[in-house]
Order: sequence, then structure tokens, then C-alpha cells
Amino acid sequence: MRRSMTLLAGAAVATALLASGCSAGQIAETAQKVPAVPGANGDISALGGSLSVRNAMVVYHSGGYETGADAPLDLHIFNDTGQPVTVTVTSADAESVTLATGAKGTPSPTPSPSVSPSASPSVEPTGTPSGSAEATGTPSASATPTAEPTPTVEPPAPPATVRIPAGSFAALTASGQQFVELLGLKQELKAGETVQLLFDFGGGATLTLDVPVGVPMTPVPRGSAEAGEGEH
Repeated sequence: MRRSMTLLAGAAVATALLASGCSAGQIAETAQKVPAVPGANGDISALGGSLSVRNAMVVYHSGGYETGADAPLDLHIFNDTGQPVTVTVTSADAESVTLATGAKGTPSPTPSPSVSPSASPSVEPTGTPSGSAEATGTPSASATPTAEPTPTVEPPAPPATVRIPAGSFAALTASGQQFVELLGLKQELKAGETVQLLFDFGGGATLTLDVPVGVPMTPVPRGSAEAGEGEH
């Protein structure tokens, strides 16, 4: 009887230790998890320090971006070196990448000059009618047709180039005064998809990132969800 009680007590202690060990393992694993940060991040070592891109994302737009559309970006570039660097941003997923400026991230529109063609002069035959039944006269020379206005060709947008002093950073956001913008997307871009950006810091130092589309700042109304979504 005493032996049976001893075995039962030992089993209870082992069970308690096992449960304690599992619980400790879960806590340790949870403690090692890093909270998700929106956007893409990357670092490279250069110039005796490091160059970093943080929280790079395409600004969220309801319904996404169609082919040929322009898409603004949010990102931060850090220069943790002892020298100034000039960063050029390009992308194979857009026709070009530019550094846009404007209040609240809205590029200042540049209206194309409108050319109003001059009216074609009306030409009436001249001549002095004689006493005969038919009027005679010498018609004037044929009017020279008005030349068609030459369409104005806008110069290509300058590349997205940013100079960052040593030990400093550049905050390029659509809500600020400067931001990076993709011009002419080569294919449509929806939520959950990415575009590839190349950051060239000069001297062979480059960083390539797959930049996702950002998430909305406020919850999307359920009415705008696709049919069947959430039905199981």
C-alpha cells in the first residue's frame, strides 16, 4: 500500500514538471518573437558603416493601381557612415521613378499649354460685274492652310535622387514635402502584391527590396469586401 502511494506521488511530480517545462518553453518562444513592422527593410555595409532603408511601402489606394498609373511610396533612408551619400532609386516595375514634391504628397500639376489655331480666313471672289448676264472676275490666290500646332512634348521626369549627409537620414513620405513616386506602372498593383526597388548608393553599394502595398489606416468597410469573402 505504501509503495503504491509512493508511485502515485512520483507520477504527480513528473506530470507537474512536464507541464511546467511546456509552459516555460511557450513563454520563451513568445518572448523571442519580434512584432511585425509594415513595409520592407534592408541594410548593407559600406563606407565603414551601414546604409539602411526602413518601412518602404507603396501608399495604400482603395482598389489598387491600374497598369500605367502612378504610385507614391513611403520610406526612410539612413546614412550611418562618416560620408555623405547620394541615393538613386529605380524600379523595373515602372517606366521611371521620380522624386515628387507638393503639399501633403500631392505633386504640383503642370498644365500643358493650350494652342488655339487661328481661324482660316474666308476668301470671297473679287471682280467687277459687267453688263453681261454672267459676272466675270479674277479669283484671288488659294488661301494657305493654317499649320497644325506642334504638340508639346514634356521632358522626362528626373530620376529619384536624394543626397543624405553623414550620420543623417531622409524621410520620404507622401504626407511630407518630398516622396518617391513610381511613374507608369507596367502592370496592375493590388493589395498584397509587391514592386521591386533598387537603391544605388554609389561605389557599387546597392540594395534591392520587394516593397509591398501598404495597409489602410482605417478598417475597410465590410461592404467593400469581395463577394464570398469571410463566408465559410
